[in-house]
Amino acid sequence: MTTEQKIRQTISNTAKKVTNEFGINSNIEYSADALNLIGEFVVNQLGMYANDLETFQRHAKRTQITVDDVKLLVRRNDSLKEFVDEKIKVISKNKPAEAPTTSKRKRKPTDSTS
Repeated sequence: MTTEQKIRQTISNTAKKVTNEFGINSNIEYSADALNLIGEFVVNQLGMYANDLETFQRHAKRTQITVDDVKLLVRRNDSLKEFVDEKIKVISKNKPAEAPTTSKRKRKPTDSTS
């Protein structure tokens, strides 16, 4: 099994487990087929998200995916957008403040005739 297949299987199994636990807590029973479909859906959706994030990053001519890319990804899903905005606030509060960079003074040309 390749690394990608292992990752896909792990994501699918985790999605099925979370769905099943949600069902138990909500008195909803899911068939095995429904759990498998949900697992596949989650894997496929995450793949599309990854492709979109890479596209945003490349379009901006960057080498890293940024918070702005994630915000752009969730812009049409109000509840997910609120969730991401809250997480960004928490991360910003916990992030140590960066020391302000001091600009270097330009040296005045020295008169070498002295």
